[in-house]
Amino acid sequence: MPQRRLPCSCHQALPALRATAAAACLVSLLPAAVLAQEADFSVSLDEVRVTEKSAPSVYSEASGAYTPRAVEVGKAAQSLREIPQSVTVVTRQRMDDQALRTLDDVMAQTTGVTREESWLDTTYSARGLTISNIRYDGGGATSTRSGSRSQDMAQFDSVALLRGADGLFGAGEAGGVINYTYKRALAQRQTQVLLSGGSMANYRAELDTTGALNAEGSIRARLVAVTHDRKEMAEPSRLKRQMLYGTLEFDLAPETLLTLGTSHQTDRNTGFNASLPRYADGSDLGLSRNTNMGAPWNWIERENTALFAKLEHQLSAGWQLKASLRQTRFNEGVNGAEIESAPAPGTLVGADWWIHQSKSKTRETSLDLNAQGGFDAFGRRHDLILGADLQRTRDVTRSLWPRIGPADILNRTPPADPGYPLGDWTSGSQTRLQKSGLYGSVRLRPVDDWAVILGGRYTLQDRSSQHDMDGSLSSQSREGHVFVPYAGVVYDLSPRASIYASTAEIYQSQAGKFSAPLPGAPLDPVRGRSYELGIKGEWLQGLTASAALFHTEKKGEAVVDPDYPQTDWRGGCCYFRDGFLRSRGIDLELTGRVSPNLQVAVGYTFNDNVNKRADDARFSTVTPRHLFKAWGDYRFGGSLQAWSLGAGVVAQAAHYRASGISAYNPATGGYDGAWTPYQFTSPGYAVWSARLGYAIDKDWKVAVNVSNLFDKAYYSTVGYAGYGNFYGEKRAVVVTLQGKF
Repeated sequence: MPQRRLPCSCHQALPALRATAAAACLVSLLPAAVLAQEADFSVSLDEVRVTEKSAPSVYSEASGAYTPRAVEVGKAAQSLREIPQSVTVVTRQRMDDQALRTLDDVMAQTTGVTREESWLDTTYSARGLTISNIRYDGGGATSTRSGSRSQDMAQFDSVALLRGADGLFGAGEAGGVINYTYKRALAQRQTQVLLSGGSMANYRAELDTTGALNAEGSIRARLVAVTHDRKEMAEPSRLKRQMLYGTLEFDLAPETLLTLGTSHQTDRNTGFNASLPRYADGSDLGLSRNTNMGAPWNWIERENTALFAKLEHQLSAGWQLKASLRQTRFNEGVNGAEIESAPAPGTLVGADWWIHQSKSKTRETSLDLNAQGGFDAFGRRHDLILGADLQRTRDVTRSLWPRIGPADILNRTPPADPGYPLGDWTSGSQTRLQKSGLYGSVRLRPVDDWAVILGGRYTLQDRSSQHDMDGSLSSQSREGHVFVPYAGVVYDLSPRASIYASTAEIYQSQAGKFSAPLPGAPLDPVRGRSYELGIKGEWLQGLTASAALFHTEKKGEAVVDPDYPQTDWRGGCCYFRDGFLRSRGIDLELTGRVSPNLQVAVGYTFNDNVNKRADDARFSTVTPRHLFKAWGDYRFGGSLQAWSLGAGVVAQAAHYRASGISAYNPATGGYDGAWTPYQFTSPGYAVWSARLGYAIDKDWKVAVNVSNLFDKAYYSTVGYAGYGNFYGEKRAVVVTLQGKF
């Protein structure tokens, strides 16, 4: 479509966009020096099989770039500038440069993301709101679950995070949704290897091989195998991992592509537990970073298996049919002892040894069907997506958590291994969830330089049921026939810069929480809305910039009913819908190639979140007001052209935790004694990293990565007085050899 360049004073003609006018000028002018080099700039790419139906532009590994040509956070491949929301993509090249091996590594470097570790896992949030949904290759939304942080990155081409609500495609929480893009099978035969070793006995090996299985190249395969063995900072904790990923592509016809795949990952973590308590008043115990509050015989075993299939059929007139089916099978077992509860200052009395044992299994199936393409109307081309999705989840859990007795914080003598399990399970449940809906999105181009995106999701059903260990029904709910709208607009300021605005509705089920009086009734869903106004720029050599203002409101979230004590009845009673949360702020990002030799990834987020029902106190106190993440990698020229140097930093403002702790009551055997309130603050910090690389030849290279370069001691997660405080990793060095043939 014809496009025209407007001067930076264009905000005078567009009053509604004055808030982003300065950013518009910045994005329009920022790379002026770089653009002069575009005519002479080129990137050498490995051979990639390109077909109309395979959408190769979403794959980044052959480009060596920090920015992809397109992303699939929705159902169709789009450039970042076409999406009227904030999106961050971590490509294969960046994962390799920064030695990002797991989802947790990636999220730690992703703009705007806050990590919060727990005893067994890590949760992620953006803009103070939880990131609770995941997609694979743009398919149906699935839920995050225990063990998600350890998912190995060797099987993926890239990881994208769309921030803000995405209710249009079934991910209604306003924190965002993570989209994985799997590595695809290529026609050209190629084998890649990776060997690494480093401090804390950190050893890893990867094998990645792909190629055609027949002379015509119509059947292609890829196999990725990983073994990883390393010690952890909290001695004697150790992790052993094996991962196997395989995929097959079949050209069933010139216009039909079938993809089949599977991945299987096992993790065994022994001697675990880095979670630390604090004093009962919230003050720091001052323990060393390698302190382990668990027993040396502790273990966690996780098994994660996925099976998936995708069918893409190209119709005439630019239309395409897509169908994707995925099943995930997750098993987990835990056997451990740990010290919990906060000791009193001076006496150190109050901490206890507890045994925790559990087993769980999750079975999740998702199906997504859609048709996407274009149509002509009023002399212009418009885009349309229509689809349906279904998600079914079954969780079975069993656990026991007996108190063993008092613990001496300074002389941590653990109890003996009681055997697994030590007796009958004392609690457990079986939960079934089923969600289904219809969705549609149309991108209209009414006049030159404008695109209007309208759409919505109609929830057909959102059902849940929970049964106790004995099989009796403990709770059941059914919701549905709810429409969640979406609207956005994109205006092209120039061929390289656009401004946008969008609004998305939030829809979250609260089926597991019940209103008073007993027996109660399920609460209505949380509703709310997210607004975003921003500007994006893209340049030919692979540089993107964006600036966004965001504002989110969530209303009707469950609040504990003070007239009814909490019970385990029906999954939780009693509550009422009174929550009113507001989050607003700024996202800034610059990613890609700023010169032929330098690539960067820089992101800054300011967040102000308040609970309007609690005197405007912050509802996410662990989300810092200021969060800055940056990484750059420079490839030298001339006689030093084989060398490269990288450096980065993650810096954030102070954050805090405010709560209280109840003392243990020997008379009742529970923690219903005297209540001690506390609030403690973790000061702001900056953690640096660095990389030195050397290309042996065009196929082999070696690199040294150093994390926490200056060995900064800090708390990466501020928990509670009794548990949940985690030190950040100390300085670590890893040497990596990569090659292909």
